[in-house]
Amino acid sequence: MNSIEHYGLGMTRAIFLQGRNPHAYIPALSISLFLSANEADVKQAVLAGYPAGQVLESKHVEFPGEEELRVAFDFDGVIADDEAESVFQETNDIEQFHKHESDKAFVPHNPGLLKELLEKLALIQKKEQAKAEQDPQYSPRLRISIVTARNAPSHHRVINTMRSWGINVNEAFFLGGIEKKAVLEVLKPHIFFDDQKTHLLPASGTLPSVHIPFGVRNKAMVEPAR
Repeated sequence: MNSIEHYGLGMTRAIFLQGRNPHAYIPALSISLFLSANEADVKQAVLAGYPAGQVLESKHVEFPGEEELRVAFDFDGVIADDEAESVFQETNDIEQFHKHESDKAFVPHNPGLLKELLEKLALIQKKEQAKAEQDPQYSPRLRISIVTARNAPSHHRVINTMRSWGINVNEAFFLGGIEKKAVLEVLKPHIFFDDQKTHLLPASGTLPSVHIPFGVRNKAMVEPAR
């Protein structure tokens, strides 16, 4: 609370739990994103179906003089569920993956854990756009990007899913084998969400990164021991 006051942040609420797991309070507080560096806390929250991510050790990045806020998301296992990833994991065949996604190009994906967060960010964007239309001097500050390993033809289902949700993004990168780090270093998001640490760890050297331990890729890591 002292740090919040010191930096003049517009936060007034706080909860102190004497070290107990906080994820049970996520619905009560209408939280759309629970962030923690504590891997165990995050995994328990995800197992309970809550939107949570582990903040990885990252270098602090400052962009002096900038007024933009750039947020970047992976698609599968983050803002959408892991249906498509499950197909690829079962077949280990990229052609089967593309066929599955092409056959379902006009069937929207089910939501992932961070879909609600994305919706709320998109609502802010719409308000900014409305303000910019009324005031030509105003420049929208929030930019949202999707950075995914998908490529054509599986990009169609991503685009149609976003349209069905009524969400527009500023940039979408369908990289198809290009390392995400190369694009992220140019994009320079202030935070990047992905469900695979293989994409996050290289990027975390230059930007704040968050691991979403959800879906088939993370199943072994989040399932309770038997």
